[in-house]
Amino acid sequence: RKAEEKRMRENLRLALFAAAVSLAGVSGLTGCGAALQGKREENQRVTEPELVLCYGEVNQEGHIMTESAKYFAGRVEELSGGRMVVEIYPSGQMGDDAQCYDAMKMGALDLYRGNSASLAECGELMISALALPYLFRDREHFWKVCKSDLGREILEDIQNHDTGMIGLAYLDEGARNFFTTDSPVRRLEDMKNRKIRMQISDLMEDTVSALGAKAVPISYAELYTALESGSVEGAENPPVSYYCNRFYEVAPYYVKDCHTYAPGVILASQVTWKNLTQEQRQVLLKAAELTQEYNKREIEQADEQAYKNLEWMGVEITEVEDPEAWREAMKPVYEKYGSRFWRVIQRVEAME
Repeated sequence: RKAEEKRMRENLRLALFAAAVSLAGVSGLTGCGAALQGKREENQRVTEPELVLCYGEVNQEGHIMTESAKYFAGRVEELSGGRMVVEIYPSGQMGDDAQCYDAMKMGALDLYRGNSASLAECGELMISALALPYLFRDREHFWKVCKSDLGREILEDIQNHDTGMIGLAYLDEGARNFFTTDSPVRRLEDMKNRKIRMQISDLMEDTVSALGAKAVPISYAELYTALESGSVEGAENPPVSYYCNRFYEVAPYYVKDCHTYAPGVILASQVTWKNLTQEQRQVLLKAAELTQEYNKREIEQADEQAYKNLEWMGVEITEVEDPEAWREAMKPVYEKYGSRFWRVIQRVEAME
């Protein structure tokens, strides 16, 4: 059985590698699944690293999440004295959230930036509560929770639920807001019957439906084309993602409803983790801690710049005129998904 599992991991690793090479136009050997060889010519390092780890990210170059991944990689190399290297594969080269979670369980992907909304599909994890709509009052509240004892408990819970993954640190991608193709949204009734693409998540699907819209779960890679063709009439993204993916070209109306501040999480594969020395684990943990602080500093500036760029591009940015009506509409969502995590929700809401 062990031989069969090993063969399956190797096959999946090879499949992920082939996809990354095809999408990135890269030739030669690449570090994946704790591989011991990597793209040395590109980096021109004097000595070969002892360990090369593969990190997947769905966003493209220049995005705050990809920049955070690069910062993490830099700290790993620095803290290990060059003995450990993290290779970053952005733009969804390793697949979407679900595909990457599966790959990590098999040990075919070492590191990935997950999201609390998609992690909710991995079981009854405490982090699912953080993806509930309108839970966080603002960014300050978000970080107060993430850096608290509760935040640490939630990260530990990811490993305790046999997900095959370990939570290392939190990242802030920005508040998620809706954007539309044909007209702006200002009030709750403006959402009625609109076809809105959301993350492939039962929680997000029910959130969109509770607002009166028609939830359309499609892959992120297909979103631009779906907006352009009219298959969907809107979607939701943080401002940086909306700008970097150029969704404003086909959906130029953006409403700041801030329905979720769902945190991102730097995740490590448990298969990879078990094969690391204690020293190597400490390097990853320290690098993740430093990356969390870097991201906390940079995200606010990235949001501000994105909004400036969007205004310059002619995007109509609106605020909701009836925020309480939007929150009131979420009652059935909280009844369905929050009942398992009332204690977590209460602790979050109580934090000042």
